[in-house]
Formats: sequence, C-alpha cells, structure tokens
Amino acid sequence: MLRYVGRRVAGLALVLLIVLTLVFFMLRAAPGGPVDAYLGMNPTPEKRAEVEHRFGLDQPLWVQYAKFVGNLASGNLGNSLFSDRPVSAIIGERLPVTLELSLIAFLFWVAVGLVAGAVAARRRDSFADGFVRVVSVVALSIPSFWLALVLVVVFGLYVKGVLPSSGWTPFADDPLGNLRGAVLPAFALGIGSGAVIARTLRASMIETAQTDYVSFARAMGLSERRILRRITLRNAIVPTATVIGLMLGVFVSGTVLIENVFNIPGIGQTIVGAFTRHDYPLAIACTLITASVFLVANLAVDLLYFVLNPRIRAGFLNGTAR
Repeated sequence: MLRYVGRRVAGLALVLLIVLTLVFFMLRAAPGGPVDAYLGMNPTPEKRAEVEHRFGLDQPLWVQYAKFVGNLASGNLGNSLFSDRPVSAIIGERLPVTLELSLIAFLFWVAVGLVAGAVAARRRDSFADGFVRVVSVVALSIPSFWLALVLVVVFGLYVKGVLPSSGWTPFADDPLGNLRGAVLPAFALGIGSGAVIARTLRASMIETAQTDYVSFARAMGLSERRILRRITLRNAIVPTATVIGLMLGVFVSGTVLIENVFNIPGIGQTIVGAFTRHDYPLAIACTLITASVFLVANLAVDLLYFVLNPRIRAGFLNGTAR
C-alpha cells in the first residue's frame, strides 16, 4: 500500500513541476508584462529599468526560474508584484472562499446526481428515466458561464431580494447570508457535473444489472430492492466514484469563471486579476493551488480504487499493475 501511494505521490509532484514550468515560461512569453501594467503607457527607460530591477526581471530567465523554484521548495511563494503582500497571505484569504463554494456545490450536486441516476436506472424506460435523461442532456448543453450570467440578470433585475445576485458574505459574519449567497453560484457551477454523475451511475447500474451474478441473485429469490442496494448499486458505484473524484477538481477549477461573474473574492477571481496584470508570483501560485486540488482528487480516486477494487490491488501486488 505504501509503495502504491509513493508512486502516485511521485507522479503528482512531477506533474506539478511540469505545470509550474509551463506557466512560468508562458507568462514571460505573453505580450506585455508587469512593468507595463505597473507604469502604464510610455514609461521612461530609466523608470522601466528601475522597476525591472525591483521585480528581479532584469536577470536572465533561467536565473529567475531557478530562484522561484528554490523559494517554492523552501515554502516561500514570494510577494505580489503590485500589493507587495506575501502571496501565501493572499491565498490564505481567498482560498477558503473558493473551497467553501466548491464544497457546497460538490456535495449538493453529487447527492442530486446519485439519486437521479439510481432512480433512472431502477425505473428504466419509465417517465422518471426519460425525465432524468432529458434534463441531464440539457444541463450538459448549457455553458456554466452563460447560465451564471442569466442568473445574475434574472435575480438582479427581475426577482430582486430573493437571492443575492453578486458578492459574498463571510460565514463568520452572517451564516444564513453566506449560504444564501452561495446558492446561485453553486447551482451554475455544478449543474453539468451533476448531470455527468447521474448519467454515469445510470449506465453503470444498467450494465451491472445484466451481469450473471445479478441473475443468480434473482434466481436465489432475493428481492429487487435488496439486489439493488446490496449488489447492483455497490458494484456500480465503483466506476462512478472515479467520476465523482475527478469532478472535485472540476468544481475548483470552474470557479475561475463563476467567481468573476458573481464577483466572489476567491482564488478564481484572483487568478484572472493576476494574469491580467502579469503578477507572476501570484498567478503561478494560484495556478499551482488549483492544479494541486485537481491532482489530489485524482490521487484520492486512485486510492479509493485500490481499496474498493480487489483486482487492482491484486494486480499491483503481483506486479502487473502500474
């Protein structure tokens, strides 16, 4: 088990290093730069040289990269080029907002997706099954940012006072206001993911219901409800767990659009501002945080598969699985 986890963690670290390298050099290759954003149009050469020296941008690119990786390895994310605040402090303020919004959306839509998928599979070809399939297709067809804009317009202009159409209230200040403010962004953030979970569970349960061991259970006289709970759902939930785990990363990365539409001060809004102003340390750190959440979700899925699926566990112990 430890060897299995060690391999996955090593792969996670390698991917993060690749992400860091790509973002670092792509930011430098993009038109403009922090000096232009800091000084505005047509700065004097002297002023430009002064700001470049202050930001460390007058050094060779490989030196900047080596220094950044070295600081990162020691836990130092650097300071924002514009606010001169530690990047870790900015992330510490913004990350809880994103995690809370993502967790609310994740829990709600996972529950909705599992219930809808189980009902559709249990009542295959019925009205309930058709309703779930149609609604899931519609949900998958709607871009989340478009739905977010529609919700802002509807609840900001036509249905005022029901739910906040923008802004964010900290949970410590007003718990009820915090939850009310999370309803619309959580709905827009996760509707497509809920549809994916429902369709995945439905297909997996239908496939499992056609297996020989389910037919044997029916021949033994077990009730359909017991077969559904003890056999069909238990076996169908394993592939669905993979989708659910990956969706956690999708929820966090999806906040980049949703937070900007609803004016929520989280990591998503911070990323857009950092990339717009070419705030290199903040942009790279926020990207690494988002990538880390996605990769940790993948690691959790791998570990869950290792625990739930005896074939994978046996294959790894026998040396046939990687």
